[in-house]
Amino acid sequence: MATQLECPSCGATVKVRRGVPSVECQYCGNSIMVPGYKESSSSPAQVQVFPTRSCGGTVAVIVAVSILLVVGISVFVYTMTGSAISEKSESALPDRLEIVINEFGSAGSGPGYFQDPVCIAIDGNDRIYVGERETGRIQVFSTGGEYLRQWAFASGDGHYLSSMSADNKGTVYLVYGGELFAYSGESGELLDSLQHPEGWGFDDVDTAPDGSILASWYKHGDDILRFNPDGEITLTVESAISSNTGDSELSTTVVSGNLGEFYAFGSFNSVVLSFNSDGRFLDRFGSDDLFTMPSGMDVDPLGRLWISDFGNLLVFSPSGELLNTIDPGVYVRDFVINSDRQLFGLTVDGTVIQLDLSNY
Repeated sequence: MATQLECPSCGATVKVRRGVPSVECQYCGNSIMVPGYKESSSSPAQVQVFPTRSCGGTVAVIVAVSILLVVGISVFVYTMTGSAISEKSESALPDRLEIVINEFGSAGSGPGYFQDPVCIAIDGNDRIYVGERETGRIQVFSTGGEYLRQWAFASGDGHYLSSMSADNKGTVYLVYGGELFAYSGESGELLDSLQHPEGWGFDDVDTAPDGSILASWYKHGDDILRFNPDGEITLTVESAISSNTGDSELSTTVVSGNLGEFYAFGSFNSVVLSFNSDGRFLDRFGSDDLFTMPSGMDVDPLGRLWISDFGNLLVFSPSGELLNTIDPGVYVRDFVINSDRQLFGLTVDGTVIQLDLSNY
């Protein structure tokens, strides 16, 4: 089950599952040690052999040793056979190291280096955008990791990037300071400001294949809004999480499907909700037992929902069935999947990594 801690750096409420040694604050990136965490330890069972004085006792020891030898040989054979069967059954899927095909970037302030990268997006021309939390810098790369350019969306203190997405035409949408803005991915020019009727309070943003923009809003509830490319609201789902779970929600992640449907993850509820293109609630799945600490979510070209959760990638069908749990060998935070089923994600080490999902 999950408990809640207060981040000592920014004061935000952070969820953590029991047995986890530390968590990262999703708001400021601070690493928080979990109070009372203890590693479990176990001691191997000890077998004591006592000497005997009678012939009967000696025979009993010999028989016991013989039995132990037989059992040991059986266990060895079973273990070796089981390992072979296990290796054979897993050979159908690619090794976790084989799906990592590229990695670029490292800590630094120069072009191609990152200072606390938190958001990643990709446009229709396969240009990758990496946004840093506090610097106001957006860097642009090719899918091969070649640095192309950079631009700033804000200057000065107090601008914390919380979400980013790019559409097929190269418009980049950013959420910072509770506001939702549209920028030219080519020049960094501010193009528009998308508004909720009640003002600031945006939390997350994602773009759909048809050019529409999906955003979550938390100021007086947990609304989900859809905008057309002109910035006009075409759909509002009020209290999208809380009205279907009965519990309040202050942090909602949204992702668009391929045919107008969309998904919302409520971090305080530990649940994913699915909606059709008209905003009608369809289903919910997930729980504290399934999710540990989700940090990224996207839909692939096949319509499957991918969620990065504490080092693993969870793959769900559109109906919420868990199809696969993949350990890529690297902790992926925010990520995006392109039309070629290539995943580009930010790692906890502050790099961009490319994973090939085409065999899954």
